[in-house]
Formats: sequence, C-alpha cells, structure tokens
Amino acid sequence: MSQKKISISLPALPLRAVLTLAIPFVSGLPAQETPSPPAELAGALYLDAWQIEKEFIVSPLALQQWLDLGITTDSRLSPEEREALKPRIGNFLAQKCPVTIQDEPIEFTLDRIHFIEPRATEFSLIDPKATVSPRDIRISVVYAAPNMDPRQALQVFWNLIPENAPFVTVKVADAGGTRSFNLTRFNPALNIRGRYRSAGRNAPPPPPDLPTLDAKIVNLPWLTVLIGLVLVPLVIRFLRSQRKNPVLAVLLILLAVTAARLSHVRVKIGKASGTELSETQSSRILDPLLRGVYHSFHYRKPGEQYDALSKVVGRAALTRIFLEVQRTLESRARDGSRVRVSDLRIEDSQPSPLPDRPGFTATCNWEVSGRVGHWGHFHDRTNLYRATFVVEPLEDRWKITQLNLHEREREPEPVPTATSTPD
Repeated sequence: MSQKKISISLPALPLRAVLTLAIPFVSGLPAQETPSPPAELAGALYLDAWQIEKEFIVSPLALQQWLDLGITTDSRLSPEEREALKPRIGNFLAQKCPVTIQDEPIEFTLDRIHFIEPRATEFSLIDPKATVSPRDIRISVVYAAPNMDPRQALQVFWNLIPENAPFVTVKVADAGGTRSFNLTRFNPALNIRGRYRSAGRNAPPPPPDLPTLDAKIVNLPWLTVLIGLVLVPLVIRFLRSQRKNPVLAVLLILLAVTAARLSHVRVKIGKASGTELSETQSSRILDPLLRGVYHSFHYRKPGEQYDALSKVVGRAALTRIFLEVQRTLESRARDGSRVRVSDLRIEDSQPSPLPDRPGFTATCNWEVSGRVGHWGHFHDRTNLYRATFVVEPLEDRWKITQLNLHEREREPEPVPTATSTPD
C-alpha cells in the first residue's frame, strides 16, 4: 500500500488512532486460507484484556435456513428493507454460539450490524443508497461484552453451521497474533485462554513530578506570628509582676508553638514563568499523558471515559477531546472497525517554556501501533503523528491543556514474505 498523508483538525488525532486486539483459540482444527468467494457463514472473535467481541459474517440467503427473512435469490434489497431486517437478525443471532466462563454465560449486547460486500481478501461497506441482491452481500453482526477476568479460560459452543457446509471457519486474534479454526457439527466447541500483554489492564504510569517553579512557595506560620504578637507583651508584663507563675508561662509558649505547627499559609514570592525542560524531560512527561488519552478508549461508559481523560487533560482541552472520543466511537460503529492501541513511542519532542505561566509547549512526533479488526480480517497498523501540545501543572500534576494536530501519516504496509502467514 502506498504511503498516505492526511491533514486533519485538532481533535481527530488521538482519538482515531486507538486500535483493537483479540485472543487465540487453543483447541479445534486448523483452518485453510479464506475461501474465494467467501463462505456463506464465518465467525470471528476479538478479545483483549478489556473487551470480548463475537462476530457473525453470514449470507442472508444462508440465514434463511434458521430465520425466515422473506427473501429469495431473485430478491432486491433496498436500503429501507435492509434496515428493517436488522432488528430481527440481531435478536436471532444474540441467542446463538454462547460463550461461557466456568459454565457461567457471558452476557453480550449488540454492538453493530453492517451489510457488506465480500471480496476474496477484504470486505467493504455496501453503498447505503444502493439496492442489492442478497446473493452479493454478507451481513456482519457484532456483539460485545466486557472482559471481566482475563485470567479465566473461555468456552465457545458454535451451534450455527449451514446444512451444506462441512465446517465453519472462526478467526480469532490476540496479542500473539491471528489464528483460524474449522468447527464442525461433531467438533463445535473451543476452549480459549487469552494471551495478553503483561499489565494489559493497568492504567498508564503518572508523568514525572512537577519541577520547582520560578515562583517560589513559602510557608508562613501566621498563627505563630499572631499569637506571638499577643503573648510577648503579656509574658513581659507577667515576668515583671510580683506574682510569677512559671507553669502558666510555659503553657502559653507551648500553645503558641503547637498552633504554629498546625496552621500555615502558602505565599508566592516572585512572578511565575514557563518551565525550562530538555527534550528528554518533555518526552518523559508527554509519553504517559498520551497513553492516558488512548487508555480512555478502553472504557465503554462515557462517564468512565471522561474520568480517565480528566487525569491527563485539563481546561478547555478536556471537553474537546472527550467530545471527539464520542464522535470517534460513533464513527467506528458506522464503519464496522474495532481498533486498540498496543504501543506508542515518542520520536522527538521540542519544548519551550510558556512566557507567562508555569508549563511548556512542545512540538512532538510520535508513533502509534496496534491492530485493526473488522469483518473477520485483522491488520497490524502503525500511524505517525505530529502535533503541538501545551502542558501545564494543574492540581499538582502535569496535564495537556491544548493540542493542535499538524499531520497524520500511515506507514506503508510491509511486503509479505514467502514464509509469512496472512491474516
């Protein structure tokens, strides 16, 4: 694939670059290469440390064996007719091919349904305005569930095999790669234990501590000063009196010292200015902040996504990036892909201090790698990005407060070798 460059506006970057990983089966029969034309029914499992997805890729004519859709080989499906079929198909397939953990069923919810055009090596979305024949299309139906305990093995029972098919090919993927297995009526069960990256569910580490700022912070024991101003003349007068009570004088002094240790006021001395950092220091700060942005995509609920983002993004940038997360998730539902970032690497970062407040700007180049999974196909992807960040100390931690994307670039796909195995 030739190299492709796209210039886009600010929020699109950190939110379109997030990729999906999945899990391999350890039982079943090895499958052959993807048939051409595609089979009438196939399956795919996408599993990572956060989420499990189960996908059916089925011809509407093959589905007629179990569910009467009212179509024939001579039918023509308009956009309205295709849309009307989705609820019936989604409800029917939701009861098929259960997945369990220690005999407890996993509750999946319908995530997305698409009508797609099959090709020998790749699928594409049907034109939403087109009227098509059911012989020339497939239906992709995806159900999702949170992966509550990646340590546990999964059991899959594939009970949907067409009468005229000797087997159904199910593709699965995890951090270790992609595998395919042929399931038959006599051998429909799979036992799966995921191969996950270490600490796959852990949140990114926090950025380094804030450095000492130009504006110095001084603690003043204001209560000590106040009590001292009151007590000193009293003590002097007390000592000059004829009736001295040393015990009372000691108690007054102890009271003043104790109050001083409990009450302080923080006072800034001098004008705050930007933070001077080296390239290495700014990269060490930006790396966990960027990982935190991508980490928010692991969560399914908007409230959880917002909370995760708020740990690494602040001020106006928080709302902008959060809204872009929602738009990106909706876009992924429309185009049928599921992506999950596996790693990122900052190539260089050129910082400069802010002129009027603590913090810095940095023009940064970084690389994001991961795996895209959709319609039974899995592709490793690497994207390169260039953006300018504003990073400031907020709530005693570094946070991104502004982000301007300059460039997004996809690395060309490697040329397959004779020994490579295609996804």
